[in-house]
Amino acid sequence: MTPQEHIANSSASHESDFPSASRLAYRIGGLTFGLAAEGSLRLALDHELLPFSASEVAACDCDVTLQVAWADSLKVPSSTPLFHSGGLWSLFAEPTGYRFSFLSPLLGSTPYKEAWLDPEFRSGRVLLSRRYFDTAAPVYPLEYPLDELLMIHRLSRGDGAEVHAVGLTDESGRGHLFLGHSGAGKSTTARLWLNRPGVKILSDDRIILRASEGRIFMYGTPWHGDAGIASPGFAPLSTVYLLDHGKSNERVPLSPASAAAELFARTFVTHHSEEGIRFTLDFLDRVTREIPCYLFRFVPDESAVEAICRADG
Repeated sequence: MTPQEHIANSSASHESDFPSASRLAYRIGGLTFGLAAEGSLRLALDHELLPFSASEVAACDCDVTLQVAWADSLKVPSSTPLFHSGGLWSLFAEPTGYRFSFLSPLLGSTPYKEAWLDPEFRSGRVLLSRRYFDTAAPVYPLEYPLDELLMIHRLSRGDGAEVHAVGLTDESGRGHLFLGHSGAGKSTTARLWLNRPGVKILSDDRIILRASEGRIFMYGTPWHGDAGIASPGFAPLSTVYLLDHGKSNERVPLSPASAAAELFARTFVTHHSEEGIRFTLDFLDRVTREIPCYLFRFVPDESAVEAICRADG
């Protein structure tokens, strides 16, 4: 999606789907994000976030709270970024926390949006430049990738991790996580399981992992892949599979250390934060010690599904 399309989508009115408001909230991965607009600014959720709406949640109950306001103009930060995405956004350290700056030369020479966050990513403020938005229309201020960036950084503060994976439950209620980089077969795997009775797919591309009540749970996200599957559901995790193409279906056990390394390679990591990386490594170590992990070489047909079902008894 081009920067112009990002701006158009974030400024588009969604009143036919979800009324605009001065306050909105959504929940992903068991974490609730609350947005409050200042002045005449009106908010609307992105269409793909509508199933994740949690607008009944009071502002004081949100895990992350954000004020949203218009700015007449925004300046390019003069400091060296902690991290530059190579695309639309850069992250900067500030005396009171962090700042995300969003800029595209295709739009102009100044940022079209900034997000200021406290050190724990629990509260902050989003500023939208009037120069690039339709100020008369409702706006979704956290249009991708900001909503996902906020999630990744919040998780790295002790709440879990987001991974490149398909997550699903089978007809027996077992939770399966199929990990893979782009091209590994995640969307294919999701489609193979899609029409099987009793199966519920949480996502075909991005899954959030969190620990609760002594168990590891997986959660669906709105950031789907080619199969377009996204669900606000969640389930306890039973098995982890590392996807690999093969000439036959084969499930090979992985040691916790090997599995943790493979899982880390497919996890969204806050590369600039030593503390965040340390937590993520510890969390993934726990996951791979508590959950059986396998390399799954598979052929892209129904036999792959049958192989998993037979192995699980």
